[in-house]
Amino acid sequence: MNNMKNKRMELLAHKWLEDRITPEEVAEFNSWYSEGLDQPIFIAVDYAHSDQHLRNRIFNIIEKEISKRRRSGMWLRTVAAVFAVMTIGVGIYLYSKQDQETVMTTGSTVDIPPGSDEATLILGDGSRIALSDAENGKLANQGGVAVSKTADGQLVYRIAGGDDSQPTSAVVYNSIETPQGGQYQVLLPDGTRVWLNAASSFRYPTAFPKSGRREVQLTYGEAYFEVSPNTEQPFVVATGRQQLEVLGTRFNVNAYPEDPLIKTTLLEGKVKVTDRLSKEQVLLRPGQQAQLNGLGIRVKTLSETNLELWKDGKFTFDNEPMRSIMQQIARWYKVRIVYEDPVQDVRLTGSVSRFDQLSTLLEKLEQTGLVRFKREGDRLIVMKP
Repeated sequence: MNNMKNKRMELLAHKWLEDRITPEEVAEFNSWYSEGLDQPIFIAVDYAHSDQHLRNRIFNIIEKEISKRRRSGMWLRTVAAVFAVMTIGVGIYLYSKQDQETVMTTGSTVDIPPGSDEATLILGDGSRIALSDAENGKLANQGGVAVSKTADGQLVYRIAGGDDSQPTSAVVYNSIETPQGGQYQVLLPDGTRVWLNAASSFRYPTAFPKSGRREVQLTYGEAYFEVSPNTEQPFVVATGRQQLEVLGTRFNVNAYPEDPLIKTTLLEGKVKVTDRLSKEQVLLRPGQQAQLNGLGIRVKTLSETNLELWKDGKFTFDNEPMRSIMQQIARWYKVRIVYEDPVQDVRLTGSVSRFDQLSTLLEKLEQTGLVRFKREGDRLIVMKP
């Protein structure tokens, strides 16, 4: 891109971020994106009130553009692929280019695909069923509860006779485990839906009692819950030292053993978070995240964009350290992370697809100018740029 055109695009980017751009200028800006040019635009942080202000403006605008094109059946051929707030740098890097073959330093020519629906069901008698290998349809019958697998990657529990609140015999506990690169959905007999992320384990009764609490356990990992409302029977999720109590709500729990925090993010309803050791309690409101560690519970308010979840097909980072980002990538793509340079504390903010090939995802991260990668088989080496 010549210097004059680059200056023009920078001006339009500023006007776009400030909602001062005209429809004609929007068309000009979108036309530039569709050309497939890979030159970056640097937008000075002091152009906005703060980097957080600019970060929120970028995400709000992108969401608005995507929503408009969904409604009209049209998509920008190229949208900003990744956004990075460089807290140790001088600006915000806005990157855009058309899809193309990734070029990166690598010792492997075969790309690594994203994860997929894969899990193991453990029945009450200890027998194990690999769900990716099992036929669709009924898998087992436990205490009057039919367990079946659907074609769209769900495990469904139905009580015989259609009664979704009381089994015909003693309650049996099942578990579902996902490996690295796996995810799965569970529909419990009360109508509660659970999405299990990679490298996670969830234990639950095949049916809930007619009275009392509905209790389940996220043994480790990450799960998203859409709890069926029942004011008479609170829904309780135990996760290590944390306990959650809800009536009917939507929330996400992240409790990987290698992470220092247990994070509970509330999207709808109310959740009471209890530290089972100190007995400290907090009541979350929608848009808040409880972070539990050895010092207690901290509550953080999230932006609308950062409420986007893994279950909707995105990695979303909010000033997140590279260490945490690479852990998520390792779980989903089944790779081992090796740091050649000390970049673990470099922080990024942005949102990228979970369904890209690994090389495409890494290319997007490399375009921030903060990190570089080299792959040798299942080893992913992280380096300074």
